[in-house]
Amino acid sequence: MLDLKLSQNRKIVKCKKQSVVFVSLEIEPDDKTVVVQKKHHVSLAIDCSGSMAGEKIDNAKEAAINVVRNLSPNDLVSIVTFDAIAQVVLNPTPASDDNIENIIRSIDLGSTTALHDGISTGFQLLQHVSQPNVVNVLDVFTDGEPTVPPYEVNDFVQLAQAIRNQGMTLNVFGIGDDYNEQLLLQLAECGGGKWEHVSDDDDLTTFVKTQITEMKNTVISNPQLQLTLMDGAELSTVAITKPTLQEIDPRTLPRTNNTWSIGLKNILKGESQIVATRIAVPLIEGKVDLLRAQITEGNNVIADETASLSCSDETDLANYEDNPNPRILLSSSEATLLLRKGLDGDQEAKERATIILKNIDETDDG
Repeated sequence: MLDLKLSQNRKIVKCKKQSVVFVSLEIEPDDKTVVVQKKHHVSLAIDCSGSMAGEKIDNAKEAAINVVRNLSPNDLVSIVTFDAIAQVVLNPTPASDDNIENIIRSIDLGSTTALHDGISTGFQLLQHVSQPNVVNVLDVFTDGEPTVPPYEVNDFVQLAQAIRNQGMTLNVFGIGDDYNEQLLLQLAECGGGKWEHVSDDDDLTTFVKTQITEMKNTVISNPQLQLTLMDGAELSTVAITKPTLQEIDPRTLPRTNNTWSIGLKNILKGESQIVATRIAVPLIEGKVDLLRAQITEGNNVIADETASLSCSDETDLANYEDNPNPRILLSSSEATLLLRKGLDGDQEAKERATIILKNIDETDDG
């Protein structure tokens, strides 16, 4: 059902010497995978603050209507609007209900932006029908920053993680140019979904239809990557490089002894995911299992692979890099993330990115 491929930059290191090994993991449904149709519940959280006046609110309404039209008749829809406060305007209702579009079109504008309250209320609606056979998705449409507390990024991150921990997906659509891009990006990343920048109604319609198609092509919901390292090894760096680039701080990952748990996006038919890692390896002798990787859905193990490592006293052999791709993949990802910060005015991040890219060029042909 699922192919899990491990690649490591070196398979031999110096005996009795600490070392660093780069390992990438590619996850992809195999050709025989069949999508089992499930029921879906989409909760729509729509920003109706004053700054959404004009085309923005019109586009958000049309996008919400497009979500409903692209669902199957027995799928469920719920709707939350938020300005100074969040309000439930539609409890979970079959998508076939003809009154849903009228409810969406009748949404009025308010004042400030209670973004956290809006997301939290949408999450509560999803919890009303939290069942194993239901795929739950929260779509947030907003154009701005929160102007009603809580404001702190950490509050939003914790909320997004709580949504994902219950097997639900959070997608965020940023409308216009005045919103907090980093906040919305983190919301989507921690919520296991996608962030989309929307410049016009055509973009919004396209993104919504793509999201619905992906939801219906879900093979595994809320998959977890369990990485168990050899005794003494440490997971020093992690980045999800595909389908979207996401930086992960290993210190924030759930950990039990030598096993780290990494939440992945839903696995879709025809779409691969890649995770790149840097591992600090302790002194070894002979041949050892460096890591064991498992993909789980709930309590079920879907895929299971092991990467091994040997040591040698021959310097040339121990210094030989079998496959530089995992190292280049992670280094390039780090540089890209730093360049993003550089574009926001972080000169130090920009300089660090330049050094990383230069080192890649110096150590690899092409």
